[in-house]
Amino acid sequence: MKARLAFLLALLPALPAVAGDLDTRIGEKLFRRMWVSAPTVTHANDGLGPLYDARSCAACHPAARQGRPPDPDTPDDRGVGYALKLSGDPVYGRQIQTNAVLGFAIEGKPSLSYREETVRFPDGDTATLRRPVVTVTDLNYGPLAEATAISARIAPSVRGMGLLERIPEVDILAGADPEDRDGDGIAGRPNWVAPEGTRQLGRFGWKAVHPTLHRQNSEAFSLDIGMSTPAYPEPWGDCTPAQTECRNAPHGDSPQYEGLEIPSTVIGLIDGYLRTLPPDGGLEAPRDAAGSALFAAAGCASCHRPSFTTAEDAAHPALSRRTIFPYSDLLLHDLGEDLADGVAMGEARGRDWRTTPLWGMKRLAESDGTLALLHDGRARSVTEAILWHGGEADKARGAFMALPRGDREKLVRFVLGL
Repeated sequence: MKARLAFLLALLPALPAVAGDLDTRIGEKLFRRMWVSAPTVTHANDGLGPLYDARSCAACHPAARQGRPPDPDTPDDRGVGYALKLSGDPVYGRQIQTNAVLGFAIEGKPSLSYREETVRFPDGDTATLRRPVVTVTDLNYGPLAEATAISARIAPSVRGMGLLERIPEVDILAGADPEDRDGDGIAGRPNWVAPEGTRQLGRFGWKAVHPTLHRQNSEAFSLDIGMSTPAYPEPWGDCTPAQTECRNAPHGDSPQYEGLEIPSTVIGLIDGYLRTLPPDGGLEAPRDAAGSALFAAAGCASCHRPSFTTAEDAAHPALSRRTIFPYSDLLLHDLGEDLADGVAMGEARGRDWRTTPLWGMKRLAESDGTLALLHDGRARSVTEAILWHGGEADKARGAFMALPRGDREKLVRFVLGL
């Protein structure tokens, strides 16, 4: 109670004069808060790093939406919410930290370039794909281990997650067919994870490694901001035992805040705020019947499942018994070698990715051609994103390519209307 009161008093003077539930408004303020390094007089603000990627949640998720990769043609552009995940390096841990508090050296800098490749459609049309080439420069703690794999990721949108969290587990599992018993080439698999010793269904993150919104937010504080939560109590974030100075540096953990930097009250307020955020689309059935038919006929709907109905939830009536149209089955699928990253997470292998929800694409419709789609933002358009699909999606990719140009354009317009 004391921790909650302290945070309320720290936040209230800066709260905007807008309507809304007080906890939700405070959660939004915390989502945007720029954290600072310890020690400071105000324990409610400190604990950043010592090594980190971002100072706030909103820095990676502007307006709670997705990030973007760096522009190789713009010097010093670092992208937005762009992170380099590692397969587990003995020195650098699970992620390259590109920022550091005063007195510490950053771990390294991402370097991104692209190799262009031309794809030719059966009717003679062509498309240009960008194959990313990712390296790390200025490694300040020695070389990466030879076996360490690097996976570039952009921060996904966090809108609509409260609804996805309330999809009944049994409904998600009903779409799983890991042995492909029906012979359609689609073998969606659940990612079973055990973050707290109990087997749970992963449904959030590029590889469905988080079972709940709370776990995803908690890991982001640890890996991206370098701050401790009840789920990740280490105050040094991703610093490994090899990084002794980082582990021994001043941290923001405090007895009055459960011995943590982000106590349960604070992470709970952020969780609550994000649960209230609606998606940018997907709350009504699409009206484009022709596009929907093409989408299904090409095989896209086999993984991008159109709809679910959320469970009864008396505590959150706005999320209860809602029919939603996320266009995802929330399962893992092998998307082939071109998208493989060599980083396993839970039961997800290097070629496995959770089906990305397509709702909210209509907000991006006017930007098709300059988008940042897929896990690393390589695809600038819906067409490019489809052409990168392989593995279980190879048949659907081929069906899309075989469509007449007009039908391909209709299918793309359908996706951009979701």
